[in-house]
Amino acid sequence: MEVKCDVLVLGGGAAAGKAAIEAHDNGASVAMVMKGIFGKSGASAYKIAEILGYNVADGQADPNDSPEVHYADIMRAAAGMADPHLAKILADEAMQSLKDLEKLNIPFHKNEDGTYMEVLGCFATKPRMHYIPGHAEPIVHAQKQEVMKRNIPVYESTIITRFLVEDNQIRGAVGFNHKGETVIFHAKAVFMGTGGAGQLFSYNINPADITGDGYSLGFQAGAELINMEFMQAGPGMIYPCKNMFNSWLWALHPKVTNGLGEEFIHKYLPDGMTVEQCMNLRSGHYPFSSYDGSQWIDIAIQTEIREGRGGPHGGVIVDFTDVDLDRLPNTPRGDEIRKSWNITLQWLIENRDLDLRTTPVEVAILGHAINGGLYIDEHGRTTIEGLYAAGETAGGPHGADRLGGNMVLTCQVYGKRAGRHAAQYAQKRDWMTLPFDQVEQEKERLNGLLKKKGTVRPHQIKKELQEIMWRYLLVTRSEESLTTAIEKLQVLRRKFQKEISVDGNYRNLMYALETENLITIGEMISTAARLRKETRGSHFRSDYPVRDDENYLYRILIRKEGDDIKYRRLESNPETVEKYPYKIVHA
Repeated sequence: MEVKCDVLVLGGGAAAGKAAIEAHDNGASVAMVMKGIFGKSGASAYKIAEILGYNVADGQADPNDSPEVHYADIMRAAAGMADPHLAKILADEAMQSLKDLEKLNIPFHKNEDGTYMEVLGCFATKPRMHYIPGHAEPIVHAQKQEVMKRNIPVYESTIITRFLVEDNQIRGAVGFNHKGETVIFHAKAVFMGTGGAGQLFSYNINPADITGDGYSLGFQAGAELINMEFMQAGPGMIYPCKNMFNSWLWALHPKVTNGLGEEFIHKYLPDGMTVEQCMNLRSGHYPFSSYDGSQWIDIAIQTEIREGRGGPHGGVIVDFTDVDLDRLPNTPRGDEIRKSWNITLQWLIENRDLDLRTTPVEVAILGHAINGGLYIDEHGRTTIEGLYAAGETAGGPHGADRLGGNMVLTCQVYGKRAGRHAAQYAQKRDWMTLPFDQVEQEKERLNGLLKKKGTVRPHQIKKELQEIMWRYLLVTRSEESLTTAIEKLQVLRRKFQKEISVDGNYRNLMYALETENLITIGEMISTAARLRKETRGSHFRSDYPVRDDENYLYRILIRKEGDDIKYRRLESNPETVEKYPYKIVHA
């Protein structure tokens, strides 16, 4: 089957939907393609938490807030690793993106007076994080309705396996659908909104289809990636349900024990710090970060589980049954936490059949999101002409730490920008002959993989990969752990090549391709992390525990040369880097 369109959009989440709508409304013929079902697949449509944070510096909660302050917060958290121009655009265009969501009737949590409920988000200095119930699912479903109104064709259950590129210019893409049919897309521009690679880790907070496909496709085609060593991890419930463990819960000072019934966090703290102080610090942001002293909670939990002292279901036990809200101070931050606790409590009761007031939960540190991705400019353009990306697939707007409430914001801001520019680019470009030699090469590769009749199924390789990445890269890293990870991944790649079993099944073929993509991304992240011999934001090196601006104030870009992964440095401007930690307001 062959499909011809001006702009091909990969993915079905918040970034892809926005790009498809914008490209169509700017005069382009658009087609969407995704591995799963529109509205049900991808991280945006997956209810990983009770709320979605969405940052807009509207000055409602604090009149001293502004896009300039929002930008300053982004750059402080980024620690020199974000593109200042991209970060400035993100902060400046957040308000318009909110208006766009209002037009789609996206529900927001409101105060009794009808104003937006706004709270202090991760790594922020002002309360600007708006709440959307049900995470990003309402946005995805609203965008789906808009796509349907425009009669944009959607090709579901179809995986793209190769971009067709000549002279560093995109020509289209090739893949196959659930029936095993080869699908060829002839497009003047291609947009990627395929999410991240959360399935790299045995404990993660992502749906099964988030396997780094966009990273791998771009990399194999010759595009550059940036900041892949910076990634988010954080606590998550793994029993009796799977859910994010949002940051404000730490401000309630729950009891935390290991599988032996021992309280343990105090054993990991530096002299002079109490468990309560550490929990207060940890309440300021969901993801693990090295910058403020809160890191010891994540390190303690990860170490206890890694060394075999987890509970019956593999996590540590967190108990809220003796929590007393009256202990919270009567301050704006205390009021925020009370409101957030009530939202969390009711959502878990209604959606997870869990009452935190009566039931302890098991918690582990989960892989969450990548702060890097395909290196883009202000129009969402990658380093391949005609190839665009936004959302978690793209890198540049975020850095060593990312503000909570900024990821879906980037989906909307840069999905819109990329969709608009892709349409304009396509209108100026003539149709060019498809490189059918590349199509035939890809068919041959896929047929060869399809015929593999080894002894190991894709899910077995994936499970080994996830254990390697969770054990050696999540939270703490060192020269030894990273070298071990790289060596084990190389062994695993050889095992994949020699022993994988697909046995003529197209579903197994898709799983095999996803697993191969994850191995590639694992190698990228591990090698970039080993190159950065310092601690910065979410990148914590136990053997280099200090941030080193003198030697490492640069971003690492990754590209493919032949069969090798190559790296280059992109120097950061010292004038845009905050030298000192900034104060977070706690309860």
